[in-house]
This record gives sequence, structure tokens and C-alpha cells, in this order.
Amino acid sequence: MAKPVEIFKLPDGRNISYAYYGDVDSSKTIFYHHGFPSSHDEALVCDDVAKQHGLRVISVDRPGMASSTYQPNRRLVDWPADLLALADYLKVDRFALLAVSGGGPYVLACWNLLPRSRCIGVGILCGLFPTKLGLSGMMLMNKALFFTAQWSPWLAGRAFQLGIGSAKDDPAALERLMDETVKSRPGPDRDSWQNGSVAHRQSLTLGLKDALANGYDGAGWEARIYGTDWGFNLDELKVEPGKMVFWHGDQDVNVPVAMAEKAAKLIPNAELRVAKGEAHLSLVSAKVDEAIRTVGQMIDTA
Repeated sequence: MAKPVEIFKLPDGRNISYAYYGDVDSSKTIFYHHGFPSSHDEALVCDDVAKQHGLRVISVDRPGMASSTYQPNRRLVDWPADLLALADYLKVDRFALLAVSGGGPYVLACWNLLPRSRCIGVGILCGLFPTKLGLSGMMLMNKALFFTAQWSPWLAGRAFQLGIGSAKDDPAALERLMDETVKSRPGPDRDSWQNGSVAHRQSLTLGLKDALANGYDGAGWEARIYGTDWGFNLDELKVEPGKMVFWHGDQDVNVPVAMAEKAAKLIPNAELRVAKGEAHLSLVSAKVDEAIRTVGQMIDTA
């Protein structure tokens, strides 16, 4: 079930939309960073488990997604200031970060630029890492998208428009589209979509619907961000043991596990947990409980 959406107006006049999940009265806060293209609804997948562990999850829409204002020419390193402004507005002094897939680069940027007195831990499920680490094993559609977006974010956005069409306004039509899309994915992803929880299916369909509600420019520009220079190098990140954990499936073709392995080697003290027999969608279903618990422990031990 979709959650009520809140709006925060940034000092420059842009809106940032967000929603609450888990134990909304808890002082232990995780800022959730959705995948791509997606939106705050994606955090439905961790709603129940966050409640069980007494954690408040605030899922934030990036510029151009859902009701967050599109921001022309934005850079990956512009995001941490937006998140910190929201945290200040909500009076959240300390917080951890959890990301799925395309949310990964954003939490790494936050870790790089935000003080440890505020941002105290990071968890990333099936995260995307810099494309310069190599795209071997990645499905052709993603490779083509990142290449196209480098030169024309507008064209990348139109590719989404062509592929999704009028289905973006109809959750049932989006679900049917996903039914067709997953047929070409690894077996674990097909099984996760067809036989997984209702919450996971809803998180994906509603997340995509709301991400594109106000157009495709946000998705096109975000694809460009992923495939170009991030503004920092992974080996510049300073991490204490136990404060950054990656989960990745060894059958992932959206983001091949080799990218995660290379990234973990570049970031001192980053921990990579490879899930045998899991792919992209299936990893989230299989490991979201562990991820929420692990990130919650980072808050407890900070």
C-alpha cells in the first residue's frame, strides 16, 4: 500500500518528496535511496522488517523522480547537500543510509561528503558502481542506456518513454510489462517476481509509476550521471570496519558481481557479502531483512 508523500522545499526553491516506512516514531533513522528509475514507494519492501527492528525509514525521491523537482545539469556530488538539508529540517541528527541498485552511487557520495557525526553507516543491495570498473556481464540494455545517456540524456529519457508508454499511468499495465521484462532475466529474478511477496511487487511497480509521473527527463539525466565521472574516486573513501556493507548476487546481470568485487577492493574496510544463487531482484527479497538489521546495528554502535 502506498504511503502518504511529504514535501520539503529546499532553500533554492526546489521540492524534495519523501515518505515514511517502518517504525515512524523511532529515533533510529535510515534514509533509503531507491533504485533506477524508481521512487519512494520502493521502500515498501522494507516496511515490515523495519517495524520489527524498531527502525524508521525515510525514503527520498531524487530530483526529477515523483514530486522532487527536476534539476538540470545536476551532478552526483550535489545530492549530499540536499539530503543533509532534509535531515536538518526533520531534526535527524544521526542517520544511516541504505540503497538499492542505482541508489548506491548516491549513498557513496553522501559518505564521501557528509560528516561522520551525521552519516554513520552505509548498506548497499545490488549496487551500481562506476562504469569504468567494467561492464562485462551486464545486460546489453543497460550498457546501451549508459552509453546513450553520456551524449544525450534526452534520448535516454525518450527510450524509457518508448519502452513504457501509457503503462506508466496504470499500475496493472506496469505489472504486465514487468511480467514480460523479467522473462529474459536470470531464473532467480523470474522466481522472485512471480512467487515473491506482494510488497516486493508493489514496491517495484509503484516505484516505477511514481518515478515517471512528471516525465522522463529525471530518468534520462540520472542515467547520464551513472555513466560519467562521479566527482570522486572510490579509493578516496575513508571507512571504519563494520560501517559499509555491500550485498550482491553472483547471478546479477543488471549490475555484475565483478563490479562490486572491484569496488570493495578499492574501498578500505568495505565488506562485500556475495549471495550465491541470487540475481538482482531476488537479492533484495532474500537479503532486505539482513540489510535492515545490519544497518540498524551500525546506528546502535555509533
